[in-house]
This record gives sequence, C-alpha cells and structure tokens, in this order.
Amino acid sequence: MRSFSFALLSTLLVGCSGEGPASPSSDPPEDPTKPPGEPPPSSEDEAGTPPGNKPNDDAGTTPAEPMGCSVSPPDVGTVTQEQTVAAGKSRTYHLSVPAAYQAGVPTPLVFVLHGAGDTNPVHMREWFDVEAHVPDALYVYPQALVRRRIDGTGGDVPRWDLHGDDDTALFDAVVSELSERYCVDRTNVLATGFSSGGNFANQLACLRQSEIRAIGAVSGPGPFTDVCGGAVGVWMTHDTGDNVLPIADARRARDFWARENACGDDWVPDKLPMCRRNAACPPSAPLVYCETSGIGHEMTTFAVPAISDFFGAILKTSR
Repeated sequence: MRSFSFALLSTLLVGCSGEGPASPSSDPPEDPTKPPGEPPPSSEDEAGTPPGNKPNDDAGTTPAEPMGCSVSPPDVGTVTQEQTVAAGKSRTYHLSVPAAYQAGVPTPLVFVLHGAGDTNPVHMREWFDVEAHVPDALYVYPQALVRRRIDGTGGDVPRWDLHGDDDTALFDAVVSELSERYCVDRTNVLATGFSSGGNFANQLACLRQSEIRAIGAVSGPGPFTDVCGGAVGVWMTHDTGDNVLPIADARRARDFWARENACGDDWVPDKLPMCRRNAACPPSAPLVYCETSGIGHEMTTFAVPAISDFFGAILKTSR
C-alpha cells in the first residue's frame, strides 16, 4: 500500500470552511431489484448469491491485539490519501487520524460512504461530519468505482457494488492494512453513509457482521442479499417522499433488521419525535428507525448528530 501526504486536502478544508455544506449528488443510488431480505436475481450467480455477497466466515477470528498496536504512531491529526489493491483493482481512500491517537490504545474505525457520483472527501467531511461529533476514531473515506446499476440505468458514476465483491474486498483490505499500521479496535468498526453509501453500509452489516459493530444509513436501505451473519446495531432514516428510493424499501429494511437482530415488535419513541426504537432488541444490537416527510432524497439536518449519538452509545457497550 502506498500512502501520500494529502496537503492539498488540508488547504481545501480551510478554504471551504466558510461555505455551506456541499449538497450530495442528485444522481440516484442503485435501486433494489428485490426487497431487502430477499435473494438477488439468480441471473447473477447460478447459486443465487454472487461471490461477494457471502458472509466472511474468517472475519470473526481477528487477533486480540492487531499488529499496529505495537507500532510507533505515525503523524497524527492528519488526512492522507491512500492507495491499495482489492479484488485485483487499484483503489483509493482517504484516512483521517485523530490528533489524540496514541499507539497501543485500541481506536475505533469508522467508514464514511459517499452517495453515487460524489467521491470528494472534503464534501463528506463537511456535510456528513460524524468525525466532528465522534472525534476519537480513525475515519476512512473510500471511493467507489464507476459503474451503472445492475439494471443498466443511472449512468456511469462512482457507486457502490451491491451485487459483487469489489467493495467488500476493499473493506477487507482497508481493515487489514490499517490494523498493521494502527491500533485498530476490531470490535468497534462502524459504517455510515448517504444514499448509495447507505445501501452499502447495510450490505456490509449483513456480509461482514463479524467485523461491523453498527451502521447509520440515510436514505439508503438494504441489504441486497439474504445471507447474513447475524445481529448488528442499525440506525436508519428515510423520507416518505423520497422519489429515488421508495419508502417501502426502507420499511422492508426496518423489518428485515428486526428479524435479523432477533427483535420483537415492541417499537417505542426514541429521542427524536420522528424516530422509534425497537425495545425488544438485544442491547448489543439496537435498532432505531426514523421516518420523515417533506425532505425527499436529501440529507437531513438531524441525521449526523443522531448517528453520532447512536455510535457513541454503541462504543460504550460491549459486543
């Protein structure tokens, strides 16, 4: 893996700090061809499940202390552009290391996943600023490859691979490589994203359950396979007027995770009036579902603070 000091990004962050948050791309994410919880189209794989859409059985055998816990800390308080190879393809992501990082101290790892078409890490750090609310973690801003939806629509833009192994392989490679360089807390790997990024966060929660502790998804339901690894903490929000991904998909995702997390049907008010929490879920796998109206397929102002609060509570509990 090659690492490059990303001085230009730091300059851009300062230059953009006086402007309003950049809007997420209007290009729609990959629309589910099957409701969450149902298998993907059989035409993709004769066995019914593409190679990348299978739980990682080896992921649960992570070492108690990653190699990176004994490595002297590199530069801290920095953002760098990183390159790696996953599934035989060159991939790029940006890594933000907190100023408070210390060698030997297990540190959570958070993946922040962009929507279709917008891979700019400056935008993600500004308008999806979970990093500002939960600062004592390593943050990864990966970049998707250019592709169309599985049905051929949506145009050639960077979007997450929901039906193959390109991006699950990227996740595996990044977690493994960063664990050799930093003291990654492998019991606290989180993922969050908007639109296509929310779709993929759900997919990771399903296929990498032994690695992913919790997710936060905004206008991006899922998963896109029924072969999941077990319970995961899930926070999600969707708008009834979303004209890109219908509210029915989000409600199916809600019900899917209630079943996968072995929850009941006891939904109670959560901290925000538009959100409800399933009171019958196990403490290690909470489930919060929020539903709004009048927002459409846009980022909500309450989502980032709510996801940050959800992640903060997760990090205080044992898996």
